[in-house]
Amino acid sequence: MMWPIIARKELKDALRDRRALGAMLLFPFMGPVMIYFMFNMIIDIADEAGDVTLPIVGAQYAQDLVDYLQQSGIDTEMVELETPADPEQDFYTQAQLDEIREAIRSRRYDFLLLIPPEFDELISSSRRSNIELHVESTRRTAAPKAGRVRNLIEAWGRETAALRLIARGVNPDVINPVTVVSIDVASQQSRVQSILSMVPFFVIMAAFICGMGVAVDVTAGERERKSLEPLLVNPVPRYVIVIGKWMAAVIFSAVGLVLVTILNFFSLSQVPLEEVGIVFNIGRLEILGVLVTTLPLALFAPAIQIFIGIFAKSFKDAQAYLSFLMMLPMVPLFYNMFNTQDREFWMSFVPMLGHHMLLTDVVRGETPEIIDFLVAGFSLLGYSMIFVYGAAQLFKRERIIFS
Repeated sequence: MMWPIIARKELKDALRDRRALGAMLLFPFMGPVMIYFMFNMIIDIADEAGDVTLPIVGAQYAQDLVDYLQQSGIDTEMVELETPADPEQDFYTQAQLDEIREAIRSRRYDFLLLIPPEFDELISSSRRSNIELHVESTRRTAAPKAGRVRNLIEAWGRETAALRLIARGVNPDVINPVTVVSIDVASQQSRVQSILSMVPFFVIMAAFICGMGVAVDVTAGERERKSLEPLLVNPVPRYVIVIGKWMAAVIFSAVGLVLVTILNFFSLSQVPLEEVGIVFNIGRLEILGVLVTTLPLALFAPAIQIFIGIFAKSFKDAQAYLSFLMMLPMVPLFYNMFNTQDREFWMSFVPMLGHHMLLTDVVRGETPEIIDFLVAGFSLLGYSMIFVYGAAQLFKRERIIFS
């Protein structure tokens, strides 16, 4: 068999190529680092949402509400406006409102509660009063904090309404006949999957990125160096040459894919997810399931890259062609973002989509049927062989080789 010899020769060349080694090693470490810092940032934002300091203008007009907020764990800060109030008016002037908005725009405050002077009078007379929560919603750290403050104010309003009814001898249940109790039946592992949707994407991307340098070098790179013609002069069938080149790229792709999978789960194990109420428990069986699901991608990605790389006349041309190919792994991610259905059998026949759905189920803690793994794996192997056969046919064309 000649293809192992060709594969060994291409592997030796690839190991000397810093670009190929960089593609195989850089992404497996870059992805886990991104995941680690991204989830730590999410946890930091969640922690900051628990520590809220609420600036209040007019706190003296709503002492009961301020006390309720403080008892609920909200730190309050009394703010005095520099713009003087109009003594003939019982509301805030436009100049005072402009000062509040400027304080938020200048990042002095992320949000600010504005209580009107007539608040106590209106509440005492069982009437409604409007208070304003000024917030810069585009700031990610401000939105969850402001949301917590808003929920507490609404809860105080409901309690106040209930007390008004009791004072008049009316049962508060009269205006609230139905209470909806939400019971989350999702497993802990399913909740983990909802925030780990990026992991399958990184794993699939690894199959395309880690072997791309070798796939480009054994096609466009050899055409550019004029080393492809001497290889084709040998009395070896074209398909054997293509299989040897394909196997070299497959090895790089598979190694990168395994590294990404292991390092992704290792980085997640170092993230304190329990601080946000999530127990991350991925064992050897789940990791094995992920590898079994994704390893066929290490066959498919280099096959299509070699097929496309043959059309390129130089390394630079091949990189331009394959840059569009890198958008393919994003399709299953966007499909799952808007998909409202569970995985169906026909998805196993669609390249990458079936594997993305299987990966999602494995991370969720579910065990798909063995037939789903077999169909997804063998269908991808079939697609790979089609591209390998197409590449072998292209190698028989003189216009492709000598142009």
